[in-house]
Amino acid sequence: MKLLAITSCPNGIAHTYMAAENLQKAADRMGVQMKVETQGGIGVENELTEQEIREADAIIIAADRSVNKDRFIGKKLLAVGVQEGIRKPEELIQKAISGDIPVYRSVAKTEASAQTEKKQNPIYRHLMNGVSFMVPFIVVGGLLIAVALTLGGEKTPKGLV
Repeated sequence: MKLLAITSCPNGIAHTYMAAENLQKAADRMGVQMKVETQGGIGVENELTEQEIREADAIIIAADRSVNKDRFIGKKLLAVGVQEGIRKPEELIQKAISGDIPVYRSVAKTEASAQTEKKQNPIYRHLMNGVSFMVPFIVVGGLLIAVALTLGGEKTPKGLV
């Protein structure tokens, strides 16, 4: 059994890689061959090749942002949120192995894809996008505070406080 997986979260920082690691560890424990592509903040890593996709028995997508599925036409495809990839990797792999998942067919707008788009809260997506842009400012601010505390200066006398 050969499985492929894609993980991606709105920020592309932590959850993407946590889901990838959990899926890979679960596959190793279960004796299943798996390759995981991550679509994180730094771009696509460990990209799936066309040959790997052809040879795969099923594909698991654990993502909270849209992933281009056109390259998986005719393959069994299980699409879930990134949290399921983190919390239930064994269940996802077991579902993929059992073959009880639909074959992906390219359709412009099916009812299922329309429901998936409605599930994703646009406010949440925009909020997470904004958070990812603020992370560098937070880190730099923390470093500046640490430097200021290290350099210190003179302590104020107890009576003046």
